[in-house]
Amino acid sequence: MNGLDCNTKLSYLTACKFKASGFDFAIRYVGRYTMNTSIDIDKTEKDNILNAGLDLGLVQHCPGKPGIIPSKELGREWGANARKFADQSGYEHGKIVYLDLEDVNSAYRNKQDIILEYCNAWYEEVSKMFTPGIYIGFNNYMTSDQLYYDLNFKDYWESLSRVPDVSIRGYSMRQYPYGTLHGIQIDKNTVEPDRLGRTPCFMKGKEIDTTEFDNALEVIKKAGITNSPDYWKTKSLDVKYLDNLIINMSNYIGRKK
Repeated sequence: MNGLDCNTKLSYLTACKFKASGFDFAIRYVGRYTMNTSIDIDKTEKDNILNAGLDLGLVQHCPGKPGIIPSKELGREWGANARKFADQSGYEHGKIVYLDLEDVNSAYRNKQDIILEYCNAWYEEVSKMFTPGIYIGFNNYMTSDQLYYDLNFKDYWESLSRVPDVSIRGYSMRQYPYGTLHGIQIDKNTVEPDRLGRTPCFMKGKEIDTTEFDNALEVIKKAGITNSPDYWKTKSLDVKYLDNLIINMSNYIGRKK
């Protein structure tokens, strides 16, 4: 599976474009203390992504400098907020929410026990409603064995940075640089089973019945419309999924042939 993560809200039309470009899922953000209405996910965006046929995963924002100042108390607070904000967005219970473990304050580079307490406290809070996952970023100060044996997590996401492998299990999702597509800065991500056969449990996007495309083609044909898709939008056609149809029409017609 191919996916994207971005720090920009996705409209339905843009989500459809990503789906048509070969992406299967999107990873979006929730806050640590509050939700930023301009960039964090909400119920409308959640529906936009799912209705376009993309699966959905969530990750919590990581702080800027001076980085994470880990403690068990902070893990509990941020974990409780991640759970609350994911629930408020209408995210399905039991699906994955990632902790972003990157740029831990350098004062803790030799205090792995505190970092582990922070992560596992976050895990316990999120696990009350969702499946906790963990993104392994730069300056995490963990070893491969600590990642596997000392953390409670089972779903690991490898960042763009140079980070340790996860002993025994490995990663089920990997992040790669990409750039800008459809006007949005994104990273690309791939999913495949880790070495123990596990993959992340995303919220499933809507399965669009291909008969809807067949019906739309018939409506357009009967209306005698041969102009460009932009012209179709000016007509009062009773076509379900019209935006999705317009975006995917060329691929769909190619498959029909």
